Amino acid sequence: MSDVHFLSLFNSRIAYRLYENKDATTDRHCLLLHGAGVAGEITYSPILPYFTNWRWLLVPDIKGMGESFHLHGKEAPVTISELTHDIEALLVHLNWQDFDVVGYSLGGLIALNLNHRRVISGHLPVKMALMEPASLDREDLNALSEVRKKYRQASSIIRETGDVEQGVAHFMDGVSPNRRKHPVAEATTQSRLAHRPHGFSYALDAVTNHVDVLAQAPEHRDAMIRSAKEVFLFSGELSSEQLREHYQKLSEQFPGWQHKVMSACDHSLPFQKPRQIANHINRWFALN
Repeated sequence: MSDVHFLSLFNSRIAYRLYENKDATTDRHCLLLHGAGVAGEITYSPILPYFTNWRWLLVPDIKGMGESFHLHGKEAPVTISELTHDIEALLVHLNWQDFDVVGYSLGGLIALNLNHRRVISGHLPVKMALMEPASLDREDLNALSEVRKKYRQASSIIRETGDVEQGVAHFMDGVSPNRRKHPVAEATTQSRLAHRPHGFSYALDAVTNHVDVLAQAPEHRDAMIRSAKEVFLFSGELSSEQLREHYQKLSEQFPGWQHKVMSACDHSLPFQKPRQIANHINRWFALN
């Protein structure tokens, strides 16, 4: 476990942990971005012990989750652009200029957006490994907008009725409809996502709002995808067939993209097969 550090920005107080792996095979740096609702340490602590490439691993809490808050201390709506800016500010604060990225779900979308903003600013693209990144789960953006309506309903249930358990269950049925509903796993997921339910709900809305914008201007997602030159995509075997098909198409369309389907997994990839995922990531980033 690493100590928690904080960075105060104009509208945020971002918590982060910085891990040093003294047995690493390189002196490289890696940024690890978690998904909606679950803090960085909880998401990546099962995976971190198996990483071999990086000397330094940066695990922030995205605002609204973990120990990162708006400066006024209350939960509030956020945007993908705002969350990306928070991470950019943290990287500047730490003087991280050359790094790799691992992203999960919401964190995968922020990683793609971060990379795109860096590329249009004249930086080299970053190498990434993304576990079911938000916004790529369907090829057709109008179909993706329809899927996201389920998540907006989940966030509305949480905020408007206060029934966090029902809202989280609605989200889980939307993101992992084919999951194997083991009682212990269901309870664990419920507990994780209920930690800061309103922050979780606003994160869901941030992705949905972003997708709605992309549906009106698909060239923006195309540009984001094309600016990412080296991407390893993970999908779960129990996740949507349309999601896996889109990932596979991307891996065939772009030479620097690869796709791996993890057997017996749904959207909860980092919690289900951390060691196997870490092994794939180690091999991916060991490639020149």
